[in-house]
Amino acid sequence: MVDREDEARLFHEGVALFNAGEWFEAHEVWEDIWRMASGPKKHFYQGLIQVAVTIEHMRRGNPRGVLSVWTTAQEKFRGIDDVYMGIDVPALLSAVRAMVEPIRRLPAEMFSPARGRGLDLPVDLSQAPRITLQWDPFAEEQERQTGQVEG
Repeated sequence: MVDREDEARLFHEGVALFNAGEWFEAHEVWEDIWRMASGPKKHFYQGLIQVAVTIEHMRRGNPRGVLSVWTTAQEKFRGIDDVYMGIDVPALLSAVRAMVEPIRRLPAEMFSPARGRGLDLPVDLSQAPRITLQWDPFAEEQERQTGQVEG
């Protein structure tokens, strides 16, 4: 099991990397806490990882990777609250879906394994979503541990 303090640090580090457009690095950081998580949180972290990887496949020009990972990413959020660990899940998924749709509409030959990666995809990575936390999912726990909670 992951230490709560380490989980908080890695969670926030992943969010910062994701927001900086460092999707591969965000996925690497989140994998460290996903491996030790369980239940809905494990699925949630795996979903975040796969969302980051979906966008990384866009950056690398890999349309087959985009659609494959995106399909499984969406499944990881089934049964998760709309706002989970401070993240507005429907908003995040909607923003990524908007980026995926033009790729989904590409001609079939663009998805041929022979085409490889590094393809010019109809995506503007500057439009990639940013994660804005509705609340810090670790703040209350940290405040309780330090005795800073009032009332």
